Amino acid sequence: MWRFIIAIPLIMHGLANLAGVATFLFGAQAGFEDKPWLISKNVLMKSWIGRLWGLFWLVSSIFLVSAGIGAILQAGWWLTAAVIGCAFSLLSIAPWWHAVVPGARFGAIFDLIALVVLLSPLGAALNQLL
Repeated sequence: MWRFIIAIPLIMHGLANLAGVATFLFGAQAGFEDKPWLISKNVLMKSWIGRLWGLFWLVSSIFLVSAGIGAILQAGWWLTAAVIGCAFSLLSIAPWWHAVVPGARFGAIFDLIALVVLLSPLGAALNQLL
């Protein structure tokens, strides 16, 4: 039971990050705005840096979905994959805070909470529950 409670949000978050992949890598209109990132006003989402940033979204999607599947299968690596996926997801969202959809901001909060939990002793306890 616990493995599904852990896995479902990870998989859903990973699949939601595919909207970032579609927008940043392929220019799909998924509600994102072509605004500059926080580091420089000259770099827009549709610039080459923005397109490159789509790879961060892709990596986060792969790791988060893999972590969820690993949790279901009770694989020992799921926790590491979840931490990497949440870190990449947060790195994907933060520099583009003004350009992302509100759901992505909620995803950043999820990432922060998940990282705190997974990197704390509670993360080890969750790993033992599986």
